[in-house]
Amino acid sequence: MDDISVKTKTYVTIGLVVLALFEFVTAMYVYGRKGEKKNPKLVLTMHRVGGYIFLVYWLWPMIVGADLLARLSRYEDGWQFDGPRFYHAFLGVTVFVLLLLKISCVRFYTNFRTSARWLGIVITVGAIVTWLVSGAFWLFAMGGRTVAG
Repeated sequence: MDDISVKTKTYVTIGLVVLALFEFVTAMYVYGRKGEKKNPKLVLTMHRVGGYIFLVYWLWPMIVGADLLARLSRYEDGWQFDGPRFYHAFLGVTVFVLLLLKISCVRFYTNFRTSARWLGIVITVGAIVTWLVSGAFWLFAMGGRTVAG
């Protein structure tokens, strides 16, 4: 996983944010809009499929991040699990756990189905905040330098 370019990581994370926003828009179309809606079952099916794609898609950056943390922790030159790394990992794992919780509420614990709406909003906000925080930390770490590749 050492050969993953910054450009690839950028496109993957932009795709995740777009997918999170798609999930939010489809859910708000069905549950947030009053009145008659066209094809609500189709939109919910798209939301469900998009959610599973998001789950699988979210795993890839988590695996890359876990690999990076494992490699960095092997160095003995005073590497520390500092603030940016902690918050990035914490937000990523939190979004993943909330997504699993939301799927559980919808599929298995149907009496908590109303909680799925709020969980979806928190997941979308969490994905966007993770993206913004990690992007800001990366830009500050770069300090105006350019990256080849």
